Amino acid sequence: MNTHINTNVPFTVTKNVSNANGFLLPHNLYSKVKIVATYPIKEFYLQDVPDLEDFKFKMHKNAFVNDELIIQAQLIKKTDNNYLVNVIVTKPKPESNNHHETICSALFGFSLDKEYLKETKTAC
Repeated sequence: MNTHINTNVPFTVTKNVSNANGFLLPHNLYSKVKIVATYPIKEFYLQDVPDLEDFKFKMHKNAFVNDELIIQAQLIKKTDNNYLVNVIVTKPKPESNNHHETICSALFGFSLDKEYLKETKTAC
């Protein structure tokens, strides 16, 4: 696999996904990250993407109400048994145009079952 499939999804922290003090609740972020992790591999499956086989999720910093986050998902590896998708959630630093703070990172493994694979057929 020579090309990497990237996905960037904006996410705004609202009162619905934060606690009373305005901190983003980690389980809400995990739910969104889990959904975005399926985007780079959806094209490889005929039906829904299978359940996670393995994952690592780590919060590095807090996010607050009205923060604009970017969820970046990238298919990084395809083995004989699974796909690995790396996800990074960042927040732009206000004083800099090109620098971002990492809010969380995650690595998801999706099983590569043969019955889920999409067959490529060509017209004759």
